[in-house]
Amino acid sequence: MRVDARRWLWFLKLFELGVAPADMAAQLGVAYATVLKAQDIARRAVLAQALDAPALYRAGIWAGPGAPRPQESAADSPVFGIIDLNGMVVCDVLPEITPNTLLSFKFNFGLRTAALGRVVYTAPYRQYRALVCCGESLWPSRLVRHDDRKLVAEAAGFWGFARQRLARLRGVTPSQFPLYLKGLELRYNRRDGDLFEPLLRAVCGFVPDG
Repeated sequence: MRVDARRWLWFLKLFELGVAPADMAAQLGVAYATVLKAQDIARRAVLAQALDAPALYRAGIWAGPGAPRPQESAADSPVFGIIDLNGMVVCDVLPEITPNTLLSFKFNFGLRTAALGRVVYTAPYRQYRALVCCGESLWPSRLVRHDDRKLVAEAAGFWGFARQRLARLRGVTPSQFPLYLKGLELRYNRRDGDLFEPLLRAVCGFVPDG
């Protein structure tokens, strides 16, 4: 992707501010597709800095340029557990819990669930404020519904913050969901401070080894 250093800095500032891709393209004087590629690079760079990045790569998340692409698109994202800690959040990937496990918790143990598009989130589970996942396995038939109301995670904290931003998107694919979630984790934890510098460090330090 041929974007000079000045435009990269400008892009990262617009990305920090949450400017829509079409408006970014107009301001930067580049194609819409170029902005989408730059956003994807930035999100993968942020994910690469996460402590659980190796676990996400093992789960099939593409590390980005320099690593082989998965042969097939993921049907399901990993399951994440959300921990709110004194105004900070950790979105912890849980390899031992699959979408089918989450459904088992729902049907056999009464774990309450709700949905935002194809993203499913739950009532508190163990130390987690909620479990979250995106994928087709969470919707095995039209009879399965995720429509419980007034879940704890909706009230405040990270998931209330994240739901508003995810709702603005035109859907999220399972393969993209971890990128958005980790990006929102960073935004939430830096919501009262500067986001540009950690974004810049992430992009400049992004050398995935797969």
